[in-house]
Amino acid sequence: MVFDKKYSDEVRQSAVERVRQRRLTEPENRSIVREVAEEFEVGPQSLRKWLARYDDGSYDYDSADGHGDGRDPGTAPADRPDRRAGQSDLHSRIAELEHHIAVLEEDNRSLTRVVSLLADQLRDATTRGVQIPDATVRHAP
Repeated sequence: MVFDKKYSDEVRQSAVERVRQRRLTEPENRSIVREVAEEFEVGPQSLRKWLARYDDGSYDYDSADGHGDGRDPGTAPADRPDRRAGQSDLHSRIAELEHHIAVLEEDNRSLTRVVSLLADQLRDATTRGVQIPDATVRHAP
């Protein structure tokens, strides 16, 4: 028994395109998927799946003649960049930022040690009775 599609490819494509348009014009709206699902009378979870498949390039919408859009599933349409290519850029950026964080954390540890040493020296000087000059008092030249 063959599974019958509940929604036509035209409905799927229109709903996905509507979500993409609204995300561009209303980036702060967090309920776009739910609202578009109601508008097209489809399930919100189905729409989320279609969006995910569209984003990763695995959804092959059928054309009007029923033979697909002429591209292999898994390849990005010509009108948008391949998300997988951008992921390697993201991974390299994440690695770069993690390295930067490690350097900053080491700098922070070094500064903490220096402050601790200076505090120890100040404490030793005050316990021996050495007068620490007040930097706010101006002395005559």
